[in-house]
Amino acid sequence: MNIDIWQVVGSVAATIFSVGFVDQLRVTLKTKNVDGLSIIQWLIFSLASGIFAAYYAHLEQWLMFVVSVFGASCCLMIVSLIFKYKKNT
Repeated sequence: MNIDIWQVVGSVAATIFSVGFVDQLRVTLKTKNVDGLSIIQWLIFSLASGIFAAYYAHLEQWLMFVVSVFGASCCLMIVSLIFKYKKNT
């Protein structure tokens, strides 16, 4: 496997981006407050992460695939929490 510096940079950026979802997930689980969260935004993040996962699987870049699946999973968990904790207004 031939890895250049830009693949490393891309992997680090994707990892940081995906780990950023973890804090939102943690805060939402702790507070059960989803008032400021946009369902459309999190659905778009989920879709984009899923498409990235398919793309990286096609390219056989497995680290990026795993990071994308992790990100998509976090986003889908946040979407499910929005539905669970949404106030009936």
